[in-house]
Amino acid sequence: MQALVRQGQPLVPPLQVVRRPGLGDKVFALAALHQFVQENPEVDVTFSGLDTDEWLELVPWVKIGVNDDCNTVANLDNTPPNGEDRVLAMGRILGVTPTTIEFPINIPKRKHNIKKPYYVFVPFAARCGPRSLPIGTILSILQNSPLPLAFTDVTKYDMVVGHNVTNCTGIDLVELLPILADCEGVIGADTGLPWLGAALGKPCLIMFSHINPAERTATTRNVLSVRPGCLCSRSCGDHIGTRPECSWKDAVPKCTAHLTPPFVRFQMREFERLLQ
Repeated sequence: MQALVRQGQPLVPPLQVVRRPGLGDKVFALAALHQFVQENPEVDVTFSGLDTDEWLELVPWVKIGVNDDCNTVANLDNTPPNGEDRVLAMGRILGVTPTTIEFPINIPKRKHNIKKPYYVFVPFAARCGPRSLPIGTILSILQNSPLPLAFTDVTKYDMVVGHNVTNCTGIDLVELLPILADCEGVIGADTGLPWLGAALGKPCLIMFSHINPAERTATTRNVLSVRPGCLCSRSCGDHIGTRPECSWKDAVPKCTAHLTPPFVRFQMREFERLLQ
């Protein structure tokens, strides 16, 4: 299908677009699909994620679910890693060139009682995976943050937090969306929630590890990326079915070792200053 699209042949509707794992990649897929819908409003399109992705029902411009009568399936799970921005790569599969990561989402009305202004803090990636901030840095920032934070993660954490930090971990994405919509910006690792914030037009400070920021930020307009200085990170890339050279055996991977508490606090203050 990808070869046919690249040769200029149109997709035959009804079209079923699939992207299952990863919140971030679902955001990238929806951004690419939004460009397709903008250019082809007459095409019957359905988007499918995981059965547990209840938040997708808040996307108003495309049908969500499975169309058993579709003629073409665009499986974006097969998007090749590395080499280009993920939104652009998924757009290429659909035969379009996206210009932005942003797309409409209906924000549910929920009261969260978090005093404004605040920033959403997302320090963990892929359930404490190697793209996460170092745990020592996370604990230090939570106890002594230079900015008011709403600390979020899909897993519930019972950690000691400072007076200006609200623990919002362990809540589902539908409940989290109003918190994201009301924040001043998103601060954290290269993981799904900051990209969802970018899709909502929120300023984001993202601290990268072994993935090149250029493969995530080409279609964004408000993302400040911090990349590591170690040489190995520049050739490591996204790993799907492969292992990096270091195998992340160190307690703190080389590509995140620079994210010390003083460094992260400095970046947070600079991020706030840039938004003023």
